[in-house]
Amino acid sequence: MKKVIFAAAVAFGLLFSAPLKAAEPSAASEFIDSLPEKLVFYIPNRLLDALDSFSVNLGAGLVAQARLMCTRAIDVGAGWGTTAKLYKSHNRQYGVGIEEMWYYSLISIGEEHYSMLNNSPWVDNYVEMRAGIPDPTVRTYDFFKGPRDYWAIGGSLGFLIDGDLYLHPVEIVDFVLGFLLIDIKQDDLTLDSFSR
Repeated sequence: MKKVIFAAAVAFGLLFSAPLKAAEPSAASEFIDSLPEKLVFYIPNRLLDALDSFSVNLGAGLVAQARLMCTRAIDVGAGWGTTAKLYKSHNRQYGVGIEEMWYYSLISIGEEHYSMLNNSPWVDNYVEMRAGIPDPTVRTYDFFKGPRDYWAIGGSLGFLIDGDLYLHPVEIVDFVLGFLLIDIKQDDLTLDSFSR
């Protein structure tokens, strides 16, 4: 008798839990539903991901700096000044802005005061002040929207005219995985991108 009651309870549980499980969309069904949209935007998204893999910024002003960086934690250099720059920067920042900064760093020992103000609409305004190793959890280094890339590799150089060149390893991984329709940065164009 106990076996019959137990079997009935299990069958009852399975019977009423099946509709609940079916109501939750699975990752596979969401992927299949979004597949036509991913295919329509496939080439534009691969091009944007390729552009995201590097930053090039050029400026002029009262500035002197020299920096080499292999992530923000391994940073060597010093700089001071104010410069007006053209930006093609991290997380799709394109435009112009005013950069005011002073910094020094020897590996992870250093200080920085960096501000980006009076920028065009597609360049983020922010101020970062730090001593020691930069904290990757602050808003400035946010994986999806932060204006600075904690994992960047590259450098800055200049006197009166300056430039920055950086590679973004996470963006390179996003570019490679994009060929398999995987978007770890969640920045691929969709139809919703044009309705905002």
